[in-house]
Parts: sequence; C-alpha cells; structure tokens
Amino acid sequence: MNKAEIVFKAIDVLGHAPQNAKSFEGITCIKDISYGTDDLQKGDLYFKNGINKDGAKKPIVLYIHGGGFIKGDKKHRVTVSEYYANEDCFVFSINYRLPPEVEIFGQISDCVSALNYIKILAENYNIDTDNIFITGDSSGSCQTTFLAAIKYDDELRVKLGCPEVKVDIKGLMLMSGIYDVEALVKHIKLFGVIPQTAEMILKFKLKSDLSNLNEYEFYDYMSPSKFVNSKWCPVFISWAEDDIFCKGQGEAMSLALKMCIDDVTTYSVKGILNNHCYHLFLKSNKYAEECMKKSVDFINTQKEKVLQEK
Repeated sequence: MNKAEIVFKAIDVLGHAPQNAKSFEGITCIKDISYGTDDLQKGDLYFKNGINKDGAKKPIVLYIHGGGFIKGDKKHRVTVSEYYANEDCFVFSINYRLPPEVEIFGQISDCVSALNYIKILAENYNIDTDNIFITGDSSGSCQTTFLAAIKYDDELRVKLGCPEVKVDIKGLMLMSGIYDVEALVKHIKLFGVIPQTAEMILKFKLKSDLSNLNEYEFYDYMSPSKFVNSKWCPVFISWAEDDIFCKGQGEAMSLALKMCIDDVTTYSVKGILNNHCYHLFLKSNKYAEECMKKSVDFINTQKEKVLQEK
C-alpha cells in the first residue's frame, strides 16, 4: 500500500470502535444485498423490527460511506445507519468499487445503481419512494452531491458517462464533505496524501507540484459544487469549522447552495475536538447527537411537505 492507502486504512481501523460504540435495540439488518454484479456492489438494509406491520410507507436513506475515495466500508457505519433506522427510516448503506478498479466517476455510477435499486427494494418493503434521501460523509458526501448534480444536469451526466438517476430525490444530508476537489488538491497537502489520493481516484499521472492538474480530461467536472442549480432538491449540510481534511468546504458549498435554492439547512461546529466527520461519534460527542437529530428533523420536514402536496 502507498502512503495514502495506509493513512485512510488507519483511519478506518482506528475509527471503527468509537464510531460504532452506540447501538440501538430492535433493529434488523439484512446484509450484502447485491445491487450490481461486482462483489463490492452490495448494501446492507436496516429497519426497525415490525416496520412493515402497519402498512404505512417509510422514508429511505441511501448511505454512502467515506474513506478518501480509496478506502472505507459500510461495516464502519453501523451506528449511524441504526440511528436513522431507529427514527423510522429504512437505510440502505452501500459499498462501491474502489481504485484501482475504478476512478471517481465509476464510483458515482455505482452509487447511481444503488440509488435506482431502491425501486426494487420497495417491491418487498413498505418503502416510500416519494421520500428518498441520500447522505454520506467525507468523500461519500462528495458522491452524494454528484448524484444530485447528474440528476439535475443531464448534459453533465452524459459527459461523465454515468447512468440516469431514475428515482426522485427528496433531500440530501451532506456531512463533512468534499465539494471542490480542485481546491482540496491544491491547498491541502497533508504530507503528500491528498495529491497521491487524487492521482489514484482520477487515474491521471500528476506532477509532484500538481502543475499539470488542469490537463486532466475532466478537470472542469471534478467539483460538484460548480453544478448546483435551481432544480436541486432541499439540502441539510453540516461541517466542522476546524476540519483537518475539508476546512472551508462546507462553508463554500452552503453559499453555492443558497445562491440557487431556498431550502438549505446548515449546522456547523467549532473546536479541534469537533473535527472531520464528528457526527459519527454518537456516544462520545454531544454535537454528533445534535447534528443527527437536526438531520432527522430535516427528513421529517420534507416528509410533511410530501403529505401536503398529496
């Protein structure tokens, strides 16, 4: 493994226990549901025991894990998945292909396939396909944003070679995300980890000073923040102001969103102890609980709007 792989693998290993220290009773998890043919194209479906009994349809959250685009696994996101399930949602927490098998747009295509697969899940569970939400953390939040970008900009979707999003998206919950890849690569080096990661996920040979980044074929399409438009669905966005990986990304993305859509909910925290993906540490960080509660409030608000529209 190279330096970048070692760093993100270490984050997975060290973060697993504290990120999954809290559990919720009465939650069922059906593991490794295939939404594609690759071994990594699988998801775990979480829901409350007996959720089908009353016949009422429930919202579903597609969860996309982070990991710097090169590592990560759905097994590290059990607590946060159970949290949403405990709030009367279905949760489809997915894995997707990683480098060197695919670059970033191949990963986004996997996420589209998983999102579209919700229609198939709804054939067996009382999932409300009028209330589909997408969330992710870190690089998973970038992918979440790209799903909206290609949903609401077909020209972009075709340019990136991604499949069509065939479901409606009711809302996004963006957590500690990367939205301007160019800014991240150019301004945050982290001892060479970020440039090395960029080379892996773009499948493009970069010079050590990154001076040839603008020669990358999809240079103008790397950052989903550039493709926010007035068609976008409502968004809840959270960030840590002192984020070691994504400093400034949340603030800039929230401004881009507010320039285009009216329904944007923000939540941010300060302090070095409230850092990257702080919301995952539900047992040890009071702000994590507050952030997650606000994201559930966001889901319920959008759900009420659907009822009013009907």
